[in-house]
Amino acid sequence: MSKEVFDSISAYIIPKPQIQKCTMTINALGHKIVGYPIRIDSARYERNVYLFNLCFVCDSWSRTVQYESVVKKVGEHLTILEEEARYVSSGSSKLPTILAHLLHDLNTHRQATLVEGDTVMHLKVLEVREDPLPVHDYDVPVLVASVGLPRPGRPRRIAPPEGVDTQSQEHLDVDDEPIEVNMNADWDLTTRQLLPYLNGYNHVSKIAADTNVEKTLVKSCIQNLVYYGVVSLIPLLKFSNMYRATPNLNRIFSDVELQKACIAFVSKGIEEKDKPTLSEVLEILCELDQGTTLRGVCERFASTHGYSFDVRKLVVFAQMHGLIRCLKRYPVFMRNTTRYNGFPSRPDSSTGVRKLFTGAHCADEICCIARIDLPTLDHIIEEDPNVAVIWR
Repeated sequence: MSKEVFDSISAYIIPKPQIQKCTMTINALGHKIVGYPIRIDSARYERNVYLFNLCFVCDSWSRTVQYESVVKKVGEHLTILEEEARYVSSGSSKLPTILAHLLHDLNTHRQATLVEGDTVMHLKVLEVREDPLPVHDYDVPVLVASVGLPRPGRPRRIAPPEGVDTQSQEHLDVDDEPIEVNMNADWDLTTRQLLPYLNGYNHVSKIAADTNVEKTLVKSCIQNLVYYGVVSLIPLLKFSNMYRATPNLNRIFSDVELQKACIAFVSKGIEEKDKPTLSEVLEILCELDQGTTLRGVCERFASTHGYSFDVRKLVVFAQMHGLIRCLKRYPVFMRNTTRYNGFPSRPDSSTGVRKLFTGAHCADEICCIARIDLPTLDHIIEEDPNVAVIWR
């Protein structure tokens, strides 16, 4: 960094005392700088104070939030060394070597180990993801590793603008190995209690009831697992559901690894002679379309071909890999019912349910809010000519 650039931003790199020991990020003059300014008050310094700031300098287009915790940890480590042995102010010859080692290892391996005397400090650049969406009562959590999905990667690295010289590279790619969930690992008590029930079929309310855990704790735990990519959420599987193929379905015709993963997943727990063939799996997936329920597809396929595997596993696998998606029902109340004498009809027990027929709540959500089962909701919808259903 040139002297002119440093002078223009020095007020932020060496800030006022009120914002000392605060992580700061500034974007100026083609650079993004992450720092953690330190102020040490002591009579052993000429001005009774010593200021320093370890900064990471990145390209202006790069994402730097993942470096903030590393900068803070290194800054606090150097503060301890300075207070004990004046490691920074004395101009130690080891400091430039340590910083060069830190720069290389973080850019190359996303982690570094700093050794100074008997002190060892381990650093790692952690991924910071966006907050996951809220978890609902009717959501179904699925362990990502169980369907062979790769470890969730970071957001794609932002490409630098054309013509920009990228001297500093962010090697933040992650491997494609699945996250293996060890049931005997050192999980917190709530997670340990919930994991056996995350089978791809149980929704949040059922998991809370079966484990006798408060529903808010179940939602919080599952949301945390979603954040770290251990769990993904899918709609509740019912044979009355409709599914339709997505453009990603073409992948399974050409991706051999995806084909093997699909066959292995749907064949779990059945004998070798009963394992489905790829053509059987593809035929069922291609039969799923708007206007045809999953029950209808299963009955049609069973009467003509017969099958010995659990179709539910195939539906879970296909949804997790984005091959199909579930179409949800949204009841809409068109108008108020009136009797022939012109007066509004008398309210009945289903009046409160009809208030949810706004088109904003799907059938699963209405069942959870109104605490009714799906056949009861279907009866209310079918008996009322003023209710229309939107599939989307």
